Amino acid sequence: MARTIAEIYDSIIAEKQNMTSLNALQPSIDSSQDLLNDLTSSSKVAVWRLWAFITAVAINVFEVIHDQHVAWIENRATQIPTGTTIWYHEQSLLFQFGDTLTWNGKQFIYDPVTPANRIVSLASVVDQGFQNRIKAAKLSGGLPVALSAAELSAFQGYWNQKRFAGTAMLITSTAGDDIFTDYFIKYDALILAPDGSLLSNPAVFPVEDAIEFYIRNLTFDGVLSLMQMTDAVQAVSGVLDVTLNDAQAKFGLLPYSSINKEYLPDAGYLVLDKPNSTFTYSTISV
Repeated sequence: MARTIAEIYDSIIAEKQNMTSLNALQPSIDSSQDLLNDLTSSSKVAVWRLWAFITAVAINVFEVIHDQHVAWIENRATQIPTGTTIWYHEQSLLFQFGDTLTWNGKQFIYDPVTPANRIVSLASVVDQGFQNRIKAAKLSGGLPVALSAAELSAFQGYWNQKRFAGTAMLITSTAGDDIFTDYFIKYDALILAPDGSLLSNPAVFPVEDAIEFYIRNLTFDGVLSLMQMTDAVQAVSGVLDVTLNDAQAKFGLLPYSSINKEYLPDAGYLVLDKPNSTFTYSTISV
């Protein structure tokens, strides 16, 4: 940050005090305030003091211009695309389905900007070294779902125009990875029924709800932790103890495979496979 003229002048005087060869040029120790007082009085000011003041003014002007230049560079840096994964993520969320990109002389933009046409609500970008992979999804009823074939094709076309030249892209939007679990649960018979439903509301199955809540609240393209998921089940009212016997996941046409501690969904999100999930309830431990 630019110093004031007074601060610079005082620093010159302070430095001059360390130079004994210049002592004869100073009639008395002074400061910027003394100089200002002398300039408004009838007495003459030593030439060297005037030069110190002129130098302080020149340095102050330079520092002010320097600050303005730095501010301009920082502002331009926010306007110029850098091709980082963060930029690719931000631009993915700005995709407008059904609209045409316009070249403004510097970059492709939407004109007009129509937020209502932005359908990509969730996206992640992974730098795989040889290519950038973008995973995308939209929301339906508050839950992530894959883009339709037409939407995905348009989204791919969007990135064919906006991507940095020479950058390979893999853009996907698929149904969520399936996950099933096998839990043994010791329960409180005063709260839960033998099938895991609430005694107070047989339509509610709190253990299954807890798992789905945990899955839904994972960060898009976030890692599922079996320990954290089991902790969510353990926290259910009426659950006294819990044992995870098995957990498996799959995506696309691939078969199920066991999860070892953590799982990163290929689609970016997960869906609980209830038909294949098993919940065994008992009032006694295994």
